[in-house]
Amino acid sequence: MKAENRIIRNQVVQLQDQFESIKNTIENKEEFANLLKICSFNNENKSLIFKTEKIHPKYKNGNIIPVMMLFSNPHPLSVQTGIFLSESRSRSFWRRLFECKSMNPPQNLMEAITNWTDSSPHTLSDYLLKGGYSDKFILFFDCLEELPTNQYADLKKIFHGKIGRNLRKQELQIPGYQNIINISKKHQIKSWIVFSSEAYRYVARDRKIARHAPKRICHAIDDYISNGDKKKFWVSLNDLKSTINYDNYEITVYLSLIARCKNWQARNGEKYFTIMLNQIFDHISVNY
Repeated sequence: MKAENRIIRNQVVQLQDQFESIKNTIENKEEFANLLKICSFNNENKSLIFKTEKIHPKYKNGNIIPVMMLFSNPHPLSVQTGIFLSESRSRSFWRRLFECKSMNPPQNLMEAITNWTDSSPHTLSDYLLKGGYSDKFILFFDCLEELPTNQYADLKKIFHGKIGRNLRKQELQIPGYQNIINISKKHQIKSWIVFSSEAYRYVARDRKIARHAPKRICHAIDDYISNGDKKKFWVSLNDLKSTINYDNYEITVYLSLIARCKNWQARNGEKYFTIMLNQIFDHISVNY
């Protein structure tokens, strides 16, 4: 079975009286050319049908800790390829992730993501769906909003104006959030790692937190490299760790560095992105 059959999924959004406006935007604006390749319109139902992606591995509960890796929304090119972050500029995300101390990926997986070929998405998908890259964690990958765009901000161009914003809320944001909650409950996921400040603020229900997060994270890591004080590290980033409670189901949400910071190098030669993930994974392990 091809990985796309288990990761790439069809989704439908009802566009109601915004159908013609949204259809015209996607069909005629250059920034949505990639989306147009993976979507279609149903004129009769006034709906948008598109492909999206999510990775929900099957595993047996035990000592291994399930963690949700949460993004804002997919990229159309990664959906076309069949796996998250498979665009050429994004692929190093996987090296940064599997360089974490709590990961022990097999050699063939590291080879696949280091020397990317046409078979790399299949190898990566296979491991992400079945595990086998860590004896501590099993990772789920999902998005707050399922409609793919080149940039998260592009969703505002599709769903513009007050009516558009309300439609986006009803058709993408609320169902997306509920989906993540449902998956978390089903698989006993108590920790989310978020890679978007906007998505983090949405799930934390606070628009004022996590300002200048990338710069602050790097500064906190520099201090930690110097003093090794993990408590001080988390105190300085206290607004990047939140607890949400949904119908008495409690989840700890962490904001990591955004994916485009994945190759920034710290003073010790390591990548800030990996160091931050190490801190989060350690915190999850201690508090699990």
